[in-house]
Amino acid sequence: MKKFITFLSLLFLCCLSLSAAEVVIDGIKYTLQKDNTVSCKAVKKDALVDVELPASVRLNGIDYYLGGIADNGFADCKNLKSIVIPNTVKKFGKYAFENCPNLESVVMPDDAVATIAQGNYGVGNYGIFRGCKKLANVSGHGFPYPKYVVYDAFYGCDDTPFYKTIVEEGSTELTSRTFQPESFSSFAETRLKRSVEDWQIRKSYETQAQWEARVNDESRNKYIEQTLASLKLEYLNKYTPKTLKGKLQEYVRDFEFFPIELNNQVGTVYASVPKNEQTKFAEDWSKTTIQPVYGILDDMPAVLSCKFISPDNKEYTSARSYGEDDFTPLVVNITPLAAVKEYEKTLLADNGKISVRKDFVPDAVDINIPVSDVDNKKTFAVIIGNEHYQRVAPVDFAANDARIFEQYCEKTLGIPSTNIRTYFDATYGDIRAAMRDIRDIASAYNGDIRVIFYYAGHGVPDESNRNAYVLPIDAEGNDLASCYPLSTLYDELSALNAESVVALIDACFSGSVRGDGMLASARGIKLKPRSLQPKGKLIVLSACFGDQSALPYDEKGHGIFTYYLLNKLNDSKGDINLGELSDYLSEEVARQSVVVNRKLQTPTVNSSPELSSTWRDIRFK
Repeated sequence: MKKFITFLSLLFLCCLSLSAAEVVIDGIKYTLQKDNTVSCKAVKKDALVDVELPASVRLNGIDYYLGGIADNGFADCKNLKSIVIPNTVKKFGKYAFENCPNLESVVMPDDAVATIAQGNYGVGNYGIFRGCKKLANVSGHGFPYPKYVVYDAFYGCDDTPFYKTIVEEGSTELTSRTFQPESFSSFAETRLKRSVEDWQIRKSYETQAQWEARVNDESRNKYIEQTLASLKLEYLNKYTPKTLKGKLQEYVRDFEFFPIELNNQVGTVYASVPKNEQTKFAEDWSKTTIQPVYGILDDMPAVLSCKFISPDNKEYTSARSYGEDDFTPLVVNITPLAAVKEYEKTLLADNGKISVRKDFVPDAVDINIPVSDVDNKKTFAVIIGNEHYQRVAPVDFAANDARIFEQYCEKTLGIPSTNIRTYFDATYGDIRAAMRDIRDIASAYNGDIRVIFYYAGHGVPDESNRNAYVLPIDAEGNDLASCYPLSTLYDELSALNAESVVALIDACFSGSVRGDGMLASARGIKLKPRSLQPKGKLIVLSACFGDQSALPYDEKGHGIFTYYLLNKLNDSKGDINLGELSDYLSEEVARQSVVVNRKLQTPTVNSSPELSSTWRDIRFK
């Protein structure tokens, strides 16, 4: 009997898990897949008429991209008249739209796979639109007929009007329309930016002198030139034909040239041919070799000039040559070298700050920090970044978190440097001194200040009562007498005589470390710490909920909570209220933590009862 109850419990949990992984919206069921996208399938088929599928769907508070249409997804939807499918969809299951007799219009993704149903012994193969006898209007988002639509989606679907369009227009024309290239700017801009910004950052193995010798204005310009040349070659190899043919047009006697219409949509060129050689040139045309010089004009691949080699090796040239585009606009958004040098200065400061380089490439949010002309002289910031612990695992990037947040406080929020107290690798005594200092400041200003408190580092739980503690760098999690109680921190911040106190906590208090693993003192068991209620004028934005972990964003060199905090301050130039910031962090951190770390992290906000109705309107500057 006991085993049977256990089985029922497991079955119930499995059902709960399954239901949490799908949702029904407007008669369509969206189901979470192993690749962290959702697929969809109609469940109220007769209710669907004009449908526009969303690019993303929210499950359990997280937005997932719509990645596919399930097998038989919209089959037998008798009343379905039109459907728009977003570009996020990359796969169509077999029979996806089979037998939708009133379907007239479909907008398809530009790049996807449409599964062809396989019949017996090679007989009866067909695409996803068989039986759609009114379907005549089909297109992609960016160009008329994506290749997979022509050759896969409508394979064997000769009962659709669109199939007749394919046959009438011919596969050659449709194929050329399929391979519409992206612009060079779209192809190259992001790749150029990433390559140059990666190259110009000082590496962890370089001394300052070595970096300055390697990276300067001259070498940077040379690197940009070489990278652009490489990207241009890759682009032209991808989007220009390997062999070029042309159709000879009627000779223009006044200008002595033949217009030659080239294939593969690379334009028309004009061969300079003297009047007395025009007849022979035309006679030899079928055996003439075309030697193009490709380049980029109007942001697209084009023939800049041509040579035409006759069978007897006589050489003719194109009537004119074109100059390539100016690629300067692609360089504009690359982080300037001066900004990188300014960033390096912050790492070399010798005023007690940690200058150890982590092995990561600084992100744009670290370097392109907006500068405000606001004088925020009545706001004070206390910033603690605990990375290098003496007795437990480090908190990767906590020093960078604190250092860059300090820069945003000064440059973007306009807080004077004298009002910012930053503590790297703070001991118990440092934390006590920091709290005493801000209490004295608040008292001296008689409440006419605002306070920002930021902490990145370890937190630990008391296993006996689930009380939470901030872990100083000289403490161990199993010696709670040397740790700083989170309740004490809340009480001290709540008691400050200030207009508002905003605490930003990039730490968890479950016993886990940033990333994978547990603190040695936590015995491998995650605990949900006891919740605390802020008082007075305190609002707390925390990196995660309950027993979740505060995760890193290795690629960006930050905790994932801090990265999106900085990113929002960057985008808004600090002109933002706590409600907007909280909404943004809740959405982006929850979404990206699953993508980047494959774990859910949900930021939380907790305000004092006194500010419960007004905290969302509080601004940083």
